[in-house]
Amino acid sequence: SSGRRAALRAARGRPSPAAMAPKKRVEGSVCDLTKDRGVKLYYEVSGPTNAKWQGEKEEVLFMLLGSTADLRKTADQQYVNQSLQYFKIVTYDHRNTGQSTIKDEPCTMEDYADDAAALLQAVMPDKVPAYVIGISFGGMVAQHLALRHPHLVRKLVLCCCATGGDGGMSFPIHEWYAPDITAEERCTRKIFQANTDRDEEWKKKSPTEWQMSLAVLARDEKVGLQEPLRMEGVARQLEARKAHNVWDSIHKLGDMEVLVCGSAQDNITPPALMENLARRIGKKCHAKLDFGWGHAFIAADTAAMPYINDWLRGAVAGQGLDAAPEGGAAAAAPSSGAAPAAAQVWKVVGGVDKGGILVRVGEETTSAQAEARLATGALVEELQVRGDRLQYRLLRGQGPATGWVALKLAGGKELVVRADERP
Repeated sequence: SSGRRAALRAARGRPSPAAMAPKKRVEGSVCDLTKDRGVKLYYEVSGPTNAKWQGEKEEVLFMLLGSTADLRKTADQQYVNQSLQYFKIVTYDHRNTGQSTIKDEPCTMEDYADDAAALLQAVMPDKVPAYVIGISFGGMVAQHLALRHPHLVRKLVLCCCATGGDGGMSFPIHEWYAPDITAEERCTRKIFQANTDRDEEWKKKSPTEWQMSLAVLARDEKVGLQEPLRMEGVARQLEARKAHNVWDSIHKLGDMEVLVCGSAQDNITPPALMENLARRIGKKCHAKLDFGWGHAFIAADTAAMPYINDWLRGAVAGQGLDAAPEGGAAAAAPSSGAAPAAAQVWKVVGGVDKGGILVRVGEETTSAQAEARLATGALVEELQVRGDRLQYRLLRGQGPATGWVALKLAGGKELVVRADERP
């Protein structure tokens, strides 16, 4: 029966056809913030569609979407589709994307946060403070929003986003927009990078799913492409994203109710980066990092929004992680628990002539490169070793708090060696 099929999909964490199919588009509006912010922002308000959450139980959820998001795109509407049965969703196109103002001029993450604050106060003045959810780039903006305008945030949900700085940064997706990258190649990279279950073997075994995924992204790539300053706007947004860094200030959210969410299959923002974020915020921060489907888990894992709905409304308590010291490195133990006291210690011996060795945020050598190198002489604690790759936690020395490094170069020269000493 159709009910049984839907139950099976839910049990497997797969989107139902109703969730996957494009919804009837709501009629959006434009909020003129020219006087205060110099931009006009396109936004949409929809839901809740489930009678259970209407009336006295209706709550506003302010949703901040990811890089290059455009509410005319099918993939971006999926986030709304999965959420609107529970909440009145207020979402919008960031400046420089979608149907909002595009300016080929520098802008910062603070600009994006202040845009969000101005929009929320303009369109829902009687609903603040509100629940806020930030996804990917939107999660980075939401971090700045909560830091700069905490009075507007009732509870905060941060999905698949990093702190930047010493806490590590999500994959440098600006590389996908290099001049020599075709639209088809960009779509392919997005599919593979966003979900580690999707690789060349999956592509061969699931050709229909591959073609459907590629077709959706390819169609979305064309949305607004011929509009003035489209790619210039994308470039300006990605410039701001590259500069995102709240590592030294995110602990100020320690008294705010925050939930950090991620997926083990996400290779754009791997769980280790989400753990850094949660620990850095503090002991009160809750985390759930085991959703399926990778970077787009909010849109694809049917267990995600029910859990977030329950957490926001207080039906589930959530679970915290050990907090990182306010002035120190994050403790990036695997989500299954902290590394044991007797974990192996390694010493960095390579990179003498380069100031240290290369660090990547994920296990794969194609994952994002950390901004800083792990300094020669540093001591690190082993979290896990896979093949010739080591995931570590920094104990002493300079470099990223956590990440993945190679044990040796291709020619056999060792970059890190086992050590008996502990700091």
